[in-house]
This record gives sequence, structure tokens and C-alpha cells, in this order.
Amino acid sequence: MESTQERILAAARELFGASGYRGTTTADIARTAGIAEGTIYRYYKDKKELLIACVEPAIQEIIRRERSLIQEGPPREKLRRRMIERVRVVRENIGVFNILFTEGRHHPEIAQILMRQVSQSVSPEEWQAIVELRGVAPGQQPPNPLIMTIGQMAAIWAMVCMEPAADQLFTGWPVQLPLNQLDTDYADFVCSALLGREQQ
Repeated sequence: MESTQERILAAARELFGASGYRGTTTADIARTAGIAEGTIYRYYKDKKELLIACVEPAIQEIIRRERSLIQEGPPREKLRRRMIERVRVVRENIGVFNILFTEGRHHPEIAQILMRQVSQSVSPEEWQAIVELRGVAPGQQPPNPLIMTIGQMAAIWAMVCMEPAADQLFTGWPVQLPLNQLDTDYADFVCSALLGREQQ
């Protein structure tokens, strides 16, 4: 059975994700969670602390899931698995990503959580493998893992947000662009962009 605190967090994620920080009151959160408004303050000192509590555990879970993927296999396959998982995680946690990418610019604490977690999520060995596979010459700047990871998350978030309107968006285009296989299409795109086309 869901605890009171879990109900508060679930309601807050839903409302912050849909209406933003300013558009959500603690009364709205309490009503959605089915509790008295004062109960929120037993767990969180204010709405800002609740906002941060909605985001940090979800980011940690996302990183935990990526780190738990099978680590065996060639670098391309490992990267592909990671990108597929990244799309799935964004899709499953769209409310959290709505908060991250819409509220992060207004609340530096949220952006700092994302930056800190992402910077700790990729090992130096993984980035060294990408540098070697891309053939980065000595003295040439390797890819910035922070920019790449946060940029990827933002791109995935934008595409997932567009999924409900995909049919209307791409009507009349010369090439069909289905988003129903976004996870594998995106993974293949990133692998080609970072590692070059796979040799047949």
C-alpha cells in the first residue's frame, strides 16, 4: 500500500509536470493526494523542497537503471542498449522530465541536481572508449559528456512530448516518420553519429 509521503510525491509530480511550479498550489497537491493540506508540511518544509524531492530520486533511479544494463559486448552494442533504455526511462517518467526541462531554468537547484547526477553517471572508461572509437586525435577536444547526455535527454523528452501529435505533425511529408519505434531509431541514430556507420 502506498504511504502518505508516496501519495504526496506522486500528486506533486503529476501536477508540477502538467501545470508547472507556479500553476500548482499545495492545496491542489493535497486534494489530488487525498489528504489535508497541512499533512504536506509534516514531510516538506515548503513547496520548493517538495519540488526538489520530486526530481532527485527519479534521476537517481534513471541512472541506476542505465548502470544496471549488461556491460558485456562491443562498445556499439553497449551504447545502443543504453540509448534504448534512456528513451524508455524518459517515456516512463515524462512527468519528472516535464519538471526538469520546464522548471530547471527557474529553479537552479533542479538544474544542479541534474548536472551533478549526470556528471557522476558516466565512467571515464566509457568516455575514453567513445573517444577511441571516434578516432579523436591527440590535442583534439573529445565530446563533452555533460552536454551530450543532457542534450540527449532534452531531445528525447521533446520527441516523447510530440508522440501524441505525430500523425498530424508528419502528414504530407515525403517520408513517413513513425515515433512508435523511437527507442531503437534513436539508439541507431546516436550510434551512427558517435561511432560512424556499422560496417556490413
